[in-house]
Amino acid sequence: MSLTSNTEYHLPLYLIDSPFETLSKQSTSPTLPSAWNRNESIELIQVGKNGLRAKYIGGGSDDAAIRTDYPIPRECGLYYYEVEIINKSLNGYDQILREYIGIGFATNSDSLDYPPGWYPNTNSYGYHGDDGRKFHASRNEGEAYGPPFTTGDVIGCGINFLNGTAFYTKNGHNLGIAFRDIEGDFYPIIGLSAFNETVEANFGQDEFVFDVVKYAKELFAETNENEAIAATNVISSD
Repeated sequence: MSLTSNTEYHLPLYLIDSPFETLSKQSTSPTLPSAWNRNESIELIQVGKNGLRAKYIGGGSDDAAIRTDYPIPRECGLYYYEVEIINKSLNGYDQILREYIGIGFATNSDSLDYPPGWYPNTNSYGYHGDDGRKFHASRNEGEAYGPPFTTGDVIGCGINFLNGTAFYTKNGHNLGIAFRDIEGDFYPIIGLSAFNETVEANFGQDEFVFDVVKYAKELFAETNENEAIAATNVISSD
């Protein structure tokens, strides 16, 4: 499998030839997320040696979440990561056991006692596997978004800082915009709730299932074109 990171700058390939590549070569450049933050992990989540695998080891009566080691630099314009569902628990989902996996992004101040998107009055966003619904700072019904996901699925989460939107993918297919008007300093985050639920993250160290390189090229090309048109209009108005 080919890697999607530049070994010299440790930069995912989708950010090559982007403005962030130039920034990444500077000594004071922002750091991209690279692993789950085991120092923040509560006792219900066990982080693997490589920092990418997270496993729920609690009894299933409490929710737990974990963020990454670094926040997402807004300067990258586009950020994307994927999570493979290694094990969606042994019991399936039911209303009593409340088993689900949530994937998304949240700020540093959001509680790790809730899955992404559930903690009220916060800047937390999540897509949940049990029902395929999306949540933003609410434990209510959320909103219909995509299909449920389970063991063997690969879920991607992307943030477009250029227009303030976020999207998800499932097994390489773009599910469309999930959230709009997002603002803040975000960390990738996952939420687990049932014994043996296990996921493994890809922060760009391996090839992504979704063709985010193509997506990024089209996005940055469109942005450059729009900026050129805007500059031309300014000159014309003068």
